[in-house]
Amino acid sequence: MKKETSERRENGLNLLSIDLKSMARTLLGKRGFSSVDLLACWEDIVGSQMAVGIRPDKITYPRGKRTEGVLHVKVLGGAFAIMLEHQKKNLLEKVNTFLGYVAVRDIKIIQGNPFETTVLKKEEPQKTLTKEEEMLLRSKVAEIENPQLKEAVYRLGERIFLK
Repeated sequence: MKKETSERRENGLNLLSIDLKSMARTLLGKRGFSSVDLLACWEDIVGSQMAVGIRPDKITYPRGKRTEGVLHVKVLGGAFAIMLEHQKKNLLEKVNTFLGYVAVRDIKIIQGNPFETTVLKKEEPQKTLTKEEEMLLRSKVAEIENPQLKEAVYRLGERIFLK
């Protein structure tokens, strides 16, 4: 039986989940997020109607503290800002309940495009995998039992090949 550690390796390779969590923790830590969970579950926390135009940007804390921070959220436009202003207390309660402690005491609303990273680009002609690349990729993911994970890994491999 293998020893479970954060440095766990399989066949000489690091597990992808360990590397991704490490990178996400580093990047999000700079924005004040202690975990990926708040971003990943944002729609569940605020509801699908608000999640359409509101995204968390960062959390700032008083020097030396990890409580009573200010959650900075970007909103798509004035209507979402007004809606959020009316729901501010409710949202604070939901965020703090989700995190399990009083991490946030206030919300700062920033009007702008909360989806800057998903700006639509002009579509380029789609490339396709060669038969050899597809066969290689299918053979690599064949051992994965979970169908959702298998599909996700296949799509990731496909993007790597097509880059």
